[in-house]
Amino acid sequence: MKKFGTFEVDLRARELRKGGIRIRLQDQPFEILAMMLERPGDVVTREELSRRLWPAGTFVDFEHSLNAAVKRLRAALGDEADNPRFVETLHRRGYRFIAPVASSEKDNGVQRGAPGSVSVRPHTDGLTARLVVLPFANLSNDPAQDYFSDGLTEEMITQISRLFPSRLAVIARTSSMRFKRSTKSASEIGQELAADYLLEGSVRTEGNRVRITAQLIESRTETHLWAETYDRRLEESLLLQSDVAARIARSLAMELVPDHRDTLVRVSPRQTEAYQAYLKGRFHWNRTGDAGLVTALTYYERALELDPGFAAAYAAMARGLVAMADFSREPGRDAFTRARAAALRCLELDPGVADAHVALAEVHKALDWNWAAAEATYRDALALSPSCDTAHSYYSRFLAAMSRHEEARQEIDRAASLDPMCLAVGTTSAWVRYAAGEFEEAIERLRHTLEMDDSYVFARRLLGASYLAAGMPREGIMELERACRVEPPDEKDGRAHRGAAVSLAWLAHAKGTLGRHDEAAEIIRQLEGLRRDGYVPAYHMALAFAGVGDQDTVFQELSRACDERDPAVLHLGVEPRFAPLRGDARFTSLLARLAFPSFSGVS
Repeated sequence: MKKFGTFEVDLRARELRKGGIRIRLQDQPFEILAMMLERPGDVVTREELSRRLWPAGTFVDFEHSLNAAVKRLRAALGDEADNPRFVETLHRRGYRFIAPVASSEKDNGVQRGAPGSVSVRPHTDGLTARLVVLPFANLSNDPAQDYFSDGLTEEMITQISRLFPSRLAVIARTSSMRFKRSTKSASEIGQELAADYLLEGSVRTEGNRVRITAQLIESRTETHLWAETYDRRLEESLLLQSDVAARIARSLAMELVPDHRDTLVRVSPRQTEAYQAYLKGRFHWNRTGDAGLVTALTYYERALELDPGFAAAYAAMARGLVAMADFSREPGRDAFTRARAAALRCLELDPGVADAHVALAEVHKALDWNWAAAEATYRDALALSPSCDTAHSYYSRFLAAMSRHEEARQEIDRAASLDPMCLAVGTTSAWVRYAAGEFEEAIERLRHTLEMDDSYVFARRLLGASYLAAGMPREGIMELERACRVEPPDEKDGRAHRGAAVSLAWLAHAKGTLGRHDEAAEIIRQLEGLRRDGYVPAYHMALAFAGVGDQDTVFQELSRACDERDPAVLHLGVEPRFAPLRGDARFTSLLARLAFPSFSGVS
């Protein structure tokens, strides 16, 4: 039994009720509703509907018949196409059920997880089960081998996510890694992550041999569904992931996806040293913030030198280069140009790698300013991997920049349900609210994120800006000063140098808007000194000058940010700190130059 709003749907009896009263609904509209309720929040494509409603050999006027069936469904629900509460139309693509859905106790389901998400107990017909791959324990008595066990965990998450993307939601790595060396029980972890199944195991490497143990557990009852030990040569470790993923498929398929039980993950053999370099890259990539970014890229480059056909390494390289621009490590134009080449090469080798689609969407957005291509590519990534929290998160930022705030909230909430303990997702969730003017909610989310790690500078910085926007200047200044102390500008390593520049620019803006112009001017002088020694993003320099009211320099810096393809400039239309400039004709010209949908003209 599924519930949404005042409606109940009994899938077995094929009945729709409202307030206990049965509502007449023909077979085809009911089938469309059932398909959407199987995957609430996901797109049900027109091709999927055609295959389900009109099997091969059936000849109908597809467009007319589908539109008529959807129209009857909307009439039964009292829904409207122009202002939908339940069924959203995605032009030329399909339909999506957008209301929160729950399972009633009649179906032995439980409602849990993030608001608007659906989490269920295992084996419930038509619903998505949730699996968490816990960190594989390193039993090699060598901490230097953590890269292998952690990398294997992440690769397993990726492989399993591709098994049955519409039926099996895999919790993202960041939340999974929070339980490394945890003593919590399977049921406790399952409850915290709203996970129906847990995969846990261990890795022991000795010379050129690797022994991996794995066991699949049903979290609610702590029932062990299977356990297995694999003893292989190290060069077979990628094929081993396929083996474990296939075992999970067979364990779940009988009741979860009986029509796809033979689906397996196929992995091409990789050169051993290249794979180890790739895993080391992933290990450094997953360090907090941008701490390991440059090292990760170095390992990816090594992996590709050793194995030029390594699709996953190209995808990782593309994501890393996008991050170089996001973290203000280098001008966006250079980073995104190289990211495009890496993403396209990955997709030539394997079109099914969601991360490559995500990176390419970012290129379309930030380098090309091609909003239609960017959105289509985000959706391609999500169609391939609905469990990809990164795709949901980046797409939410895109939607926020377009002022599509409700859609942005829905996307980032999906990311948060898949990775509830991720600092970056938590901060993006707050940013989406900040961009929509919901400052108090942004503050609440940032506080929660900082409770997990109070040194996470990106959350600290945004918290300061949110306090200022909410009319709490003392708290805002305090948080921005703390952000500057986390990454002091006098350190000699490049990361702290550039990271501090952004925090300093935000602090200069805050002090300037509060009338502390001398202090703001001194910070701007520091920033100009930093710029002489390396890259300082023009968008954030513009913020600093906006604080002291130097509008001519603000627009010079924003124009430079456009030239450099700084990805932050795409937030210009929704950034509250630039609101005082919106009456200036130069601001309107900038938005038109960025080719936002409501403007024309591309530079």
